[in-house]
Amino acid sequence: MGENVETGARSVLEWRSHPAAERPLAAALLLVIMLAATGGAVLWGGSPWWGVVGFAMLFLGLWSFLLPAWYRMDGKGVSKRTVFGLEKREWREVRSFTVDRYGMLLSPFPGPARLAKFRGLSVQFSPSNREEVVGFVEARTVGDRTR
Repeated sequence: MGENVETGARSVLEWRSHPAAERPLAAALLLVIMLAATGGAVLWGGSPWWGVVGFAMLFLGLWSFLLPAWYRMDGKGVSKRTVFGLEKREWREVRSFTVDRYGMLLSPFPGPARLAKFRGLSVQFSPSNREEVVGFVEARTVGDRTR
């Protein structure tokens, strides 16, 4: 999944991440919960429209798990393409980053901050490229790794 392409002195890392496809049991359980909540909304509201609204709200809240994202890292920065658009950050904007089991958060703040989830860029790993992505970010940022 992780593809490392050498272009002169620059290195480029590109991959696709689709958490629902990578964790099918969790995706199936999530779908069951979403459908049950939708059914509950229909019964509670007395109209199928409450089910549609409820399902739409759950889907929008969970889209980063349910839909794929494409990532590209190069000498300038990182970009994330989803069905909702393109997000880009230059390496000079990344002041710290936090790594967890499934991805990392590139933050514009020098340390842990509550606003990091809203101002930063969330990057999800593919099943096999965690160490490669972390190493790529560590080599290009001036930021510190938090936790």
